[in-house]
Order: sequence, then C-alpha cells, then structure tokens
Amino acid sequence: MVRSLHCSAPQGYALAAVLLIALALHWQPTAAQNPSSRQIDALFIDYDRPGSPGCALGVAQDGEFVYKKGYGHANLDWDIPITPETVFYVGSVSKQFTAATIVLLAGRGKLSLDDDIREYLPELPEYEPPVTIRHVIHHTSGIPDMYRVMGDNGLSTWDRFSREDALRLLAQQELDFAPGERYQYSNGGYFALSMIVERASGKTLRDAASDLIFEPLGMSDTHFHDDPVHIMRRRAMSYMPREDSSEQGGGEQVEYYQSYQGNFALPGAGGLYTTVEDLLQWERNFLHNQLGGPDFLDVMHTKGVLNSGEVLDYAFAISEGKHRGLKTLGHTGSFMGFKAYYVRFPEQRFSTWVLCNMGEIVPQDLGLQVAELYLGDQMAPETTR
Repeated sequence: MVRSLHCSAPQGYALAAVLLIALALHWQPTAAQNPSSRQIDALFIDYDRPGSPGCALGVAQDGEFVYKKGYGHANLDWDIPITPETVFYVGSVSKQFTAATIVLLAGRGKLSLDDDIREYLPELPEYEPPVTIRHVIHHTSGIPDMYRVMGDNGLSTWDRFSREDALRLLAQQELDFAPGERYQYSNGGYFALSMIVERASGKTLRDAASDLIFEPLGMSDTHFHDDPVHIMRRRAMSYMPREDSSEQGGGEQVEYYQSYQGNFALPGAGGLYTTVEDLLQWERNFLHNQLGGPDFLDVMHTKGVLNSGEVLDYAFAISEGKHRGLKTLGHTGSFMGFKAYYVRFPEQRFSTWVLCNMGEIVPQDLGLQVAELYLGDQMAPETTR
C-alpha cells in the first residue's frame, strides 16, 4: 500500500517554518560574479610599477571586504608602496563627514538644520531670505566657492591664514543667488559648516567628528586635518606630472602635496585623511547604523529641494545617480594631486572606494570598472564610454 506523504496542518506549518528559517540563514546578498585578482589588478596596471604613484582600492559586499589592495607608491623618495593602510587626503569626500557631524549635533539638540546660519556666524551679512544650514548642506545657499574667493583676493594655498580670517573673507562677499534658487557646488559653504560645528559644539570640526564618528566606529586612522605641520604615520604624498617632462626625459613627477598644500588647513569642504581600512567602518555604518539613532541614515539620504520644488540628486554630501541601470550613491574628491571616489550600490549592498595620490588618475572610472567586474550581469548593457 502506498502511503500518502501528508502532514497534519500543525506539522506542515512547522516544516514550512523550518525551511523558511533555513533559507533566511543561508541567504545573503552577494555579488553575482566573482572576478579573479588578475582581472581587478589589470585595471590598475598603469600605476602598479616602480616609480609611479597609484591608488588603494577597497571593495565590500554586505559590509565585508571582498578585495583590498594597494598599487604604486605612497612616497617616491623612499619607494614606499601603497597599501590598504596608507593614509590619503580624500578631498571633497570629506563633505560627507562634515554633513554627518552636523546631523549628529542636530540630533543632540545643539542646532537645527533649518536654523539661520547667522545664529552661529553673526559675522556674515544679513541675508534676505535667510540662509539655513540645510541650504548650505545641499549647495543651494548662494555662498560663493572659497577657492574662487581666494583667487579673487590674490590668495592661494601658499598663504597661511586662520579659520577666522577665512570667515571674514567670506563675510565680504555677496551671495551668488537667493537661497534655494538653484544648486551651485560651494566649498565656501562647507567651510562655513565647519565653523558652525565649532560655534554650536564648542569643539573644532576635527574634535567633534572624532567624538561623534571616528572613535565610535573605530576609524583610528581618520581625522580632519586642521594643523598643517601635524605628523602623520603612513601618509601618502601626492604628485602631478612635470610640466617640463619632455625636457626631463619624460614621465617624471614632482611632489605636489609638499610644495603647495603645506600652509593650507581649512577643513569642512575637504581636510579629511583616511584609509581604505577605515572606510570599511563607514560603509558598515550605512548598513548597520551605530550613530545618531534611527533617523540618522534617513536624514543623510534626504535630497535637497529648490524653491521651485525641483528635487536635487544631492543629499547630505551623498550624490544619487545610476550606472548602467543600477542606483549609485557616492561622492568624489580632488585636491592638490589627491583623487578619491567612494560609490555604493545600495540595492546590491556593494561598494568600492579608490584613493589615489596622482592628479591625472580618474578614480571614478576605476571604481566603476571594478564594480562592473562584480555586478556586470545585473547591469544594463554597456554603452560607449
């Protein structure tokens, strides 16, 4: 006699529950492809050679490294190779941490995102309508770019001046447009945010970000650099091609960082030093927030809105975009021969970041090409670059 494979209802539900639990325990979002190290390394072959600056690469899936490596040299004088522990200046990737510090201070009642910035920076002119902290974060404030203002006043990064000097310089400028009228990227605005942090918290941006972000996340090699003579272990120098390279035998570089940035230390718009290793902790926080309570990540991903009602692609120093059909969230950085790119594919829980010390390198291209090796079969067909 053939018996029916039949379970009573309670037994059937129990079996189904066990199967669902087993599936949940074994399911994890993973990249659909598993490229070889040779495929990844081939993207960086131009820099992975003697006498060349280069990049450090981090690749993470679900908050864990799936690949990390250094290519080229952090210091050409001493032939020091780049590793994932090399400390890089990351330019405007810094803005993400400036914005996060503001959000965390707001969560502690130290400020409100809709405060008039003159509550903290009374040196600035009275603007009508007022410029709010939120305007500045989204680059809709009309505050002019700091580097443009410096150039207009005959100043360069050779010149040493204090944060208060820089604020007085901004105070002499008119807004480029009415607050909320349009989007215009402004390093001057993000420098102003660093001063708001200082006035609202009683701590420099360096100390406030350390207390609120870097120490809680264990980012021990990360800081906002507000002391130009601060000694830093494992720091990369930065480079650019010589303008007269054809006369010098071709291909020689000069040390760009040491020559030009030595007196410049105004954090906020930039100023962050970090490593591939430390950025994994920041990536993990996007997946499993350890900072600022349940609303922190929602606020960080809130996009700017113009007076017209147009919604921007720019949130709290996080730019939303698409790459071959997949949603991306990220930011670039570039200053004095340093280049950086940090991009997340949130729906795939996948990220890459590329930190470089050669001004001609394009880290966006490298980071996205690495992502294609892992996620290519989930992407739309490739179009001409």
